[in-house]
Amino acid sequence: MSQPKVYIIILNYKGKSDTLDCLESVHRNGYPAYHVVVVDNASHDGAPEAVRAAWPGDLVVENSENLLYAEGNNVAIRLALEDPEAKYILLLNNDTVVAPDLVSELVKAMEADPAAGLGCPMIYYYPPKPEGRELIWYAGGIVELWKGLTAHRGIRETDTGAYSKVEETGYVTGCAMMIRRSCAERTGLLDPSYGMYAEDADYSLRAARAGFRLLFIPSGRVWHKVSVSAGGEFSWFKLKRKARASLLLLWRYAPAWGWLTIPFFLTARVVGFVVRRLMRRLMR
Repeated sequence: MSQPKVYIIILNYKGKSDTLDCLESVHRNGYPAYHVVVVDNASHDGAPEAVRAAWPGDLVVENSENLLYAEGNNVAIRLALEDPEAKYILLLNNDTVVAPDLVSELVKAMEADPAAGLGCPMIYYYPPKPEGRELIWYAGGIVELWKGLTAHRGIRETDTGAYSKVEETGYVTGCAMMIRRSCAERTGLLDPSYGMYAEDADYSLRAARAGFRLLFIPSGRVWHKVSVSAGGEFSWFKLKRKARASLLLLWRYAPAWGWLTIPFFLTARVVGFVVRRLMRRLMR
């Protein structure tokens, strides 16, 4: 029986080495019906030439300017939707490496649930560790708009098997987002107005409002070199851009009465973050 075709989209911005590592892991996957599109956001780092040399069967698209995450990926999503055989689109960060059965596991779970529009694997911090010692980055998404909260479930926890079932989740991270074709056609493209961050939460909320289920699929596994392109997980650049995008998301989706509660919870989280950072410094 033929298997559904999957377009794997990898966006590069000045990350040639990471992109090549990601592609090496992608091409070790055992799923037969896949097509890779690498989109370069005007990196000028030699990545397009390196990808063509290493993987001549992959399609490389070179944008004339840095279109950031949403529009950079949209370029390739449009290409995928032009192929009538494409049933799934997998958006994959270039600073990831994937398990050999990632695509197979995602497809299997999505095919088992025709109402699923988006799916996301278990994502660990890179590098891989022995079983029972993996550190979780994403094990499902939590959305509580009245608290101003979109967060990763299980983040920085050791994987002890607590998140081992396929289940519906609040949002799917764009680090490794599988999109069913019918979901893309009904929901549309990623929203470029966020600049950076929150595009995935926005897309998840839109997909859910369009009637699709969002799945966390723990049998699929990805390892993430967290926030390489943004200068690190707690870089000022990342925090500033993420705060702006989060406020835009809340402005669009939070209930009106939520603005009575959101400032309280946001302040509490900021204070908690600052205290944790200070404690880490004092303990060094």
